[in-house]
Amino acid sequence: MSELGRYIVIEGNDGTGKSTQVALLQKHYEQAGKEAVLVEEPSSDDTTRTTLVASYLRNVIKNGDLQRDAEINLALFSAARRELWHEIIQPALGRGAVVLAARNYVSTLVYQGYGEGIPLYHIREVTLQFTDSRYLEPDNTIILTLNSESERTARIAKRGALERPDTFESRDDDFQKRVNDGYLKIAREMNLPTIDCIANDDRRKTIDEIHQEILQILEQT
Repeated sequence: MSELGRYIVIEGNDGTGKSTQVALLQKHYEQAGKEAVLVEEPSSDDTTRTTLVASYLRNVIKNGDLQRDAEINLALFSAARRELWHEIIQPALGRGAVVLAARNYVSTLVYQGYGEGIPLYHIREVTLQFTDSRYLEPDNTIILTLNSESERTARIAKRGALERPDTFESRDDDFQKRVNDGYLKIAREMNLPTIDCIANDDRRKTIDEIHQEILQILEQT
């Protein structure tokens, strides 16, 4: 654990259960007597996990009716990221808290990099300008993988009908494959642990099974 708090990120494609897992981790650390701060990138429906500015930017980001190129998406994500980093994450780390984040810039490396074609080095440069080196190097980043398109879409369908199409969930199968493959490539490149949400017998792992695998990884580092 870092001297100035511990920054833990749970990453993965839509439908992998990141928000559920960071909430479970928050309970775990609070039961151990630690302050645990939870955030979601680019923002969240839960106002305790975000800021007003990040929420506004998220509404633009998720609106699939607003056509825009990949660089605009990078700019929007970076602006929301700066807000969360400076207003919530960095201050919490400074007072020694455990910060639990559903997503960070790894999502942008995957979605805007492998998905939309922006060079990864450019994404890292922009992210550094909007945050700092501490943000780019969390204490732990764990990637949840779900290499089953039918399972992913079934989980997302449970969320119900949307007022407007989601910018990324509504993309075609080729885009979703680039995202899935991108997460695996990033995991190899950055030497990040991954957890497959599908068990060896092709069943969906339970929430608790994934939670226990996450705890095992965290306890080993």
